[in-house]
Amino acid sequence: MANPSQPGRAMLRYKPPLSRLISLTLFSVVTTVLVSVGAADYLAQRNTHLRGLRESVESTARQLASALALPIWNFQEDLTRKIVDNALQDRAVVAVAVHDSVTGSAVVVRRRDAQGELRDASGDEPPLGEIHVFQPITYNGRLIGSVDVHATDTHVIETLRGLMLKMLLGIVLMNLLVVGLLHIVLDRLVVRPLKAVENYAAHVSSSEDADALPPVGALPREVESLSSSIVVMVRKLRERYEALAASRHGLAEAESRYRDLYENALAGIFRSLPDGRLISANSAMARILGYESPDDLVASITDLGSQMYLRACDRDRLLNAVARLGQVSNFRFPFRRADGDVRQGLIHVRAAQDGHGRFLHYDGILEDITERTRAEERLLAAHAFIQNILDSMPSVVIGVDEALHVTHCNKGALAATGLPAESLLGRRFDEVLPRLGAHLEAVRTAMRENKPVSLDSQAYEHDGEQRQEDVLVFPASTGSTPGAVIRLDDVTAKTRMEKLILQTEKMMSLGGLAAGMAHEINNPLAGVLQGVQNISRRLSPDLPANQAAARKAGCPLEAVRRYVEDREILDFLTGIRESGERAARIVANMLSFTRRAQEQSTPVNLTELLDRSLELASTDYDLKRKFDFKQVEIVRDYAPGVPPTPCSPMEIEQVVVNLLRNAAQAIFAHPPADGQPRIRLGLRREGGHAVIEVEDNGPGIDPANLRKVFEPFFTTKPPGEGTGLGLSVSYFIVTRNHGGTIRVENAEKGGARFVIALPLARETACLD
Repeated sequence: MANPSQPGRAMLRYKPPLSRLISLTLFSVVTTVLVSVGAADYLAQRNTHLRGLRESVESTARQLASALALPIWNFQEDLTRKIVDNALQDRAVVAVAVHDSVTGSAVVVRRRDAQGELRDASGDEPPLGEIHVFQPITYNGRLIGSVDVHATDTHVIETLRGLMLKMLLGIVLMNLLVVGLLHIVLDRLVVRPLKAVENYAAHVSSSEDADALPPVGALPREVESLSSSIVVMVRKLRERYEALAASRHGLAEAESRYRDLYENALAGIFRSLPDGRLISANSAMARILGYESPDDLVASITDLGSQMYLRACDRDRLLNAVARLGQVSNFRFPFRRADGDVRQGLIHVRAAQDGHGRFLHYDGILEDITERTRAEERLLAAHAFIQNILDSMPSVVIGVDEALHVTHCNKGALAATGLPAESLLGRRFDEVLPRLGAHLEAVRTAMRENKPVSLDSQAYEHDGEQRQEDVLVFPASTGSTPGAVIRLDDVTAKTRMEKLILQTEKMMSLGGLAAGMAHEINNPLAGVLQGVQNISRRLSPDLPANQAAARKAGCPLEAVRRYVEDREILDFLTGIRESGERAARIVANMLSFTRRAQEQSTPVNLTELLDRSLELASTDYDLKRKFDFKQVEIVRDYAPGVPPTPCSPMEIEQVVVNLLRNAAQAIFAHPPADGQPRIRLGLRREGGHAVIEVEDNGPGIDPANLRKVFEPFFTTKPPGEGTGLGLSVSYFIVTRNHGGTIRVENAEKGGARFVIALPLARETACLD
């Protein structure tokens, strides 16, 4: 009866021919490579098309929002519809809805149906596209509506499907062509020559004919080398067979070679007894210890402990360790040469035993490592010197290896992390300093591309304070092992100074613009005010010329006066005059951007100046806004010893009064929690400057507006209540006319604090 396992075993024993195995391998490899490359290319194209479609729809939404602003503002529904229909010409866009934020209703809702026709639709219908972009519509900074754009990626998917089919067809054709050609080439260049070598090897092994000729002809180099190797192998086997007959001679030669190796070794080799006597030693041992020959050494050394070891206790410790462990390696100790020179040695010793475990002697190897020890000491000194350089740097310096583990650090890094060096080394750099996790890719890029990566003004938070630092990552590979050095420099103060310089330059450039605008506005403004004044005078009944002209025209002036009053023409004229006068004040403030103070700078007692400013501000009262400066509690915080400060008193009074009024208005607009409006007016000396502080207990300033408060025309007050020039004028008075600084910050307990620093030196009182 047949064994059922025989077919399975036959299948296991089956080995396909080399040509078929190579063909299958080539087919698998080429198919895998082509499919992988094709799949990667398809995914890349798909992502690129979809990303491009998304960006196109977003751009269409932004363009629609910009184009629809004016039609929606003017209620031009037809124009709005045309603009929307024009946007729907894009085959990706399937629906557009425009809403009016004022009325809360839909202005136009258009969509393309399945047949490609455009039609009106309601806002309740579900969108057709997979992409939805919402874009607000603003006009003159005011939100007036919104536009919703719906798009579909159907045409992109269809395009990609066609590309995928073409790619698969190309892969199949390429695979068949490559595998077919490679099969033909391998069969002719590899399989057939290997078959010939196989036949040659079988003939030699069966006939034991070492002189049989190997296959000849156009064989590949490797196959020809294999054939030659078989011939050489057969000949060497015969030679080794003959060498067995001369084994005694070979053993003698081996002993001679061992003796030669023993005598010519660079390290000292010796054998000694427990009492310190030497049994044997080689030439290197004699040379290391300063003797002429090994015989001279063996004859001279009777006690290694006293004659070779500089400290006898070193040999005792060595032998005790050998007794416990059986052998000891890399034992360092100082030793003495025959001439008395002290050197550094490295010794390896083992205890030799017989077959019964009885102790026989000590075998050892001695190396003179004096020069190596000195080199290590110099290396340690250099390492300490480099570490001192790193520690002296004010920056945070961290070295990392390829796995991003810390290998080096300086004192700045220890201070920044709050960890000791032993806890810092070996850990991930983003683990010991978490804020560096944001720069992980920069570190890897520097190591991968072998070039520095610089990141400027990176923000981070330290002890509740927002700070900035420059991050420099440069590669620092050691041979084939990549690494990097990370350097962190705190640039918070530098960044703040750069922002202050940019703010000053912006203010000065705007000053020139303000001067030109002011001069151009002044002339027509003077005509308007003069015309309003003349009209009022021509309507006055007190002027005889007006009475005469009215009688001549047959219209009593009293009747004209009653008509004017009934029609509120005088109120209109009053409004025109007030608006003109307000515009004139704005122009005057604008001119102060470029106009130098005419008043001579003189030493001023700032305490008296601040008191006068308080008196001026105390007269400010506004019934409509329920604002009365007299209800504000004033805290005078004047430090003694502030010398007279060179300045223009009228201009500094203008600045202080403006800040006091702004503070009072902010407090009454948003009353404090305790119900008591309070303003602190401070004065102190700080180095070479006199410092004035105006601090209130109001709501403070939005952090987003802290850098804008000194910009011209920037105001948070309602329209008609502020021009946005008061703080700008104050900024120019302090910085340009007096060479000082002015800044704003939010106080710790709420409210805003303005800080003015005026130089005490007379030569810096006024700057161009």
